[in-house]
Amino acid sequence: MDVPPPVVTVQLSVGERIGQHYILISQIGAGAFGAIFSVKYEHRDVKKKLAVKFEEGLRPFTFLHNEMVVLKSLAGIRHFAKYYQQGVHKNYRYIVMELLGPSMIEVVNRQKPYKFTLSQALKFGIQGIESLASIHDQGFVHRDIKPGNFVIGNTVETSGIFYLIDFGLCKRLQVKDGVVIKPPQNGNFRGTMRYASIQAHNKEELVIKATIRGNGRKT
Repeated sequence: MDVPPPVVTVQLSVGERIGQHYILISQIGAGAFGAIFSVKYEHRDVKKKLAVKFEEGLRPFTFLHNEMVVLKSLAGIRHFAKYYQQGVHKNYRYIVMELLGPSMIEVVNRQKPYKFTLSQALKFGIQGIESLASIHDQGFVHRDIKPGNFVIGNTVETSGIFYLIDFGLCKRLQVKDGVVIKPPQNGNFRGTMRYASIQAHNKEELVIKATIRGNGRKT
């Protein structure tokens, strides 16, 4: 059985203003590295809901910084949230991005008998592979692929589109002459034990084929 990592708690309140244009609506998620809130954005005649992800501490290179770098690299590519800006509030760094959801886990848990139709499974599978191909094309390996990191768009324009999220553990692949260079030494375990590949459990540095193997099975 997986032992869930400790969940980060942040000392922020609903209704609190973040920067000049964001007001916290509610907390919609939390993990080992940060918490995410839905916010109301208001500026001149523009009003909309966005997502803000917080990480405690003001160190320059963090999981949140890593996520920002990856989101910027994926700008304009289907299956990835729009990135808007970064900032600092109290003792937290934050990034602002497109609001998405629910996750695949939440969708499954809303309906009985807790399974997708064949059509839904194929749609998810195809779009999931497309998202992985896109992030690999940009030179990154995600290192924490799992159902909870796939979400659905929640607007008229994005309904039916699956998105890959949460890039704090993402790593840029080392490539030479079009070939991925495998690191000479193994690293630490990265990911979620239930969904991780054999390579991840062996504490090997992950490459593209390990991502596919880790999730190409029934769970």
